[in-house]
Amino acid sequence: MFRADGYSELFHGFQLALEVSGLRPSTIKHYTTDARKFLEHYSGGPPSEVTPMHIRQYLALLKQRVSAKTVYEVQLALRKFFRFLVDEGEIAGSPCDGIKLTRYRVDPQPLYSMDEIKALLASCDLNTPSGIRDYAIIIVLFDTGVRVGELISMSPPDWKNRLVKVDGKTGVRYVPLGLSSLQALERYLRKWSVSDSPMWRGKYGPLTTSGVLQMVRRRCSSFGIPYKGVHAFRRSAAAQMKRMGMNDSDIMEIMGWGEVTMLRRYVASVSLELAQSAHRQFSPVDSAVAFNIR
Repeated sequence: MFRADGYSELFHGFQLALEVSGLRPSTIKHYTTDARKFLEHYSGGPPSEVTPMHIRQYLALLKQRVSAKTVYEVQLALRKFFRFLVDEGEIAGSPCDGIKLTRYRVDPQPLYSMDEIKALLASCDLNTPSGIRDYAIIIVLFDTGVRVGELISMSPPDWKNRLVKVDGKTGVRYVPLGLSSLQALERYLRKWSVSDSPMWRGKYGPLTTSGVLQMVRRRCSSFGIPYKGVHAFRRSAAAQMKRMGMNDSDIMEIMGWGEVTMLRRYVASVSLELAQSAHRQFSPVDSAVAFNIR
């Protein structure tokens, strides 16, 4: 009987290929685990004998047990695995070809509106050390869309190139900063006498993830703004970049995403607003009227 662990060399090669492609460790673990589970379930022979029917039967079984989103993620893993085998010459063609990805509903996640962000910034008294720091944190969170773990990893920025180095979920990367963020950071670093890493400080040492969460919660509570979490700034940043007309590939680069599905998930709550804005600009009828078509 087939045993998935009998293909340890294939899975080792598969994992290395995923690492080379730059996927984050958690994604690599999911892909390799899902591929193993399928082969263990199949147990009918080597991967070269897997057919599209085997894939469809497995997916149908999963749909009875798990969510549509999980089935979708399993399909991505199987596509990656069998495409790897094709690229390595282990099989002639992928059994996943021709099988559509499972569709699932993306539930909109909360984000801070422009008015709420302006109110949070206005709540920061720039005559106090905490107000100066909190103002800089909020504006950088919204300007860059960094995760809270990436925020607290920051070093003082590269002023010339307007970049800041972060280290977090997807590893080390460089994120661009706008002029307003640079100004807020310069003020904070100067007033707090910070010249090295870690950049963000609290009363008793380096600022922690918990410290950032507490600060945002406190400011929201004090000014009657619904607290939506620190990650909501990341969603707000992605939505605002889309509103301003930034192309998807640039947004993905700035946010540290490898797949466009993440962008779609983050802007789901403003998808209608974005579609309406695009239609106002590219309305077929308005275009026809401009050409005097009656």
